[in-house]
Amino acid sequence: MTPFVSDHPDYYPPACLLDWMDRNRGDTLPFGPEDLSGESLKYFRSGNPVAVFRLPAHRMEAIRAFPQSNLDELIQSSDSSDEIKWLLALPGQDEDFHLRFVREDSEDAELAPEFTVDLLRFKEGQWTGSEPGRADYLSGILRPLRDRDWTTADTLRLPGLAAMLDFDLPAELKSHLAEAWSVEAAEQLSRKFLRKSFQKVVCGARPSTGFLLLDEVGALQWFLPDLAKGKGLTQNRYHKHDIFHHLIYACDSVDRPILKLRLAALLHDIGKSDTRREQPGGEATFHNHEVVGARITERIMRRFGFDANLGKRVKFLVRNHMFHYTSEWSDRAVRRFMQKVSPSQLEDLIALRLADRKGSGKSRALPRAIKDLIRHIEEIRRQESELKIRDLQIGGGELMELGMPPGPEMGDLLRKVLDAVKAGELPNEKEALVEYVRGRLVQFTS
Repeated sequence: MTPFVSDHPDYYPPACLLDWMDRNRGDTLPFGPEDLSGESLKYFRSGNPVAVFRLPAHRMEAIRAFPQSNLDELIQSSDSSDEIKWLLALPGQDEDFHLRFVREDSEDAELAPEFTVDLLRFKEGQWTGSEPGRADYLSGILRPLRDRDWTTADTLRLPGLAAMLDFDLPAELKSHLAEAWSVEAAEQLSRKFLRKSFQKVVCGARPSTGFLLLDEVGALQWFLPDLAKGKGLTQNRYHKHDIFHHLIYACDSVDRPILKLRLAALLHDIGKSDTRREQPGGEATFHNHEVVGARITERIMRRFGFDANLGKRVKFLVRNHMFHYTSEWSDRAVRRFMQKVSPSQLEDLIALRLADRKGSGKSRALPRAIKDLIRHIEEIRRQESELKIRDLQIGGGELMELGMPPGPEMGDLLRKVLDAVKAGELPNEKEALVEYVRGRLVQFTS
């Protein structure tokens, strides 16, 4: 499972951070790229906007004394005895960027470097440092700096760090974690800790690395029993992997670490284990697995304490990932689909469908049916954008039948109906338009 890594740009500081430091050199910024700690590697590799700098005490004081008013990008800062944090809004970066400055001789155990690669520094455009650190970096190994007593919490925490980097753990460490694992101890851990551990795996550079480690050290069955249940359960001729491996590889296949999409990819077929029925010849069917999977997804999201709105979005994607478009769909059928699925939801469903295909070992291209659906939707939107009031399936006669007296307000309401149809909020169908008008007659007739 050990990947081979090198001085690949994926492990380098983001260009927006390097550009910002370069632009502010003239302001005698009291730190630079050469102060970046190898602790930043996991953040850079997994696309998290966080950078860690390790500095001696006198340069920590220089940061405290630095005139923050000189930095237009600085949003806020915080300071503790051995750590300073800055939050920046950097050009070219969608999310706020977190800078952590840590005193290099801190005696705080929680701030101490933990792995050999943590001691690396980014100098002259590459990660340099001790030979053991460089060797572990180049071979993709997350090796502890010191021996200690490992705990059940570590057994759940370290797979997340490994997934963020897509690094393996040494065999000896895996053995220690397996020995440390205890269901009783795990059940005493906070839901917040479990959620953070889960999220680090899911949003890592390669989530499958973390899930395979959880399985190897014996924690997966307790951590995500519905996922573990899929091990060894074959699917059909369209799937290269068993249910478990298909799900973790589909999670890998969501290119960006967007939590809702990674979770949806991991859970989209989670209902297959419970609905699997083997047919003569060895192939299996999974009728209504998306319905069962949506219920399991809701339970998992609640167990880990994820935000309720996030839970609804993930459940929606799991429940609807099996949509099938055929050339027999009429314009009316497509409009009904557009009412049920917003443009952003359709975008998410398409991203999920792509991840599903990649996780099955298939082509990365969209299937023809999805391309045809997209074209059909675009054609309907084009037609509706060209609509005029006279093209609506409702007019003045229908408004008067609903109790609206003739007058300029009638035209105002029809224009409002037209705008809603053009925006895709309403299908241009009489029944839907009448229902829409009924809900608005009071404000136009009062």
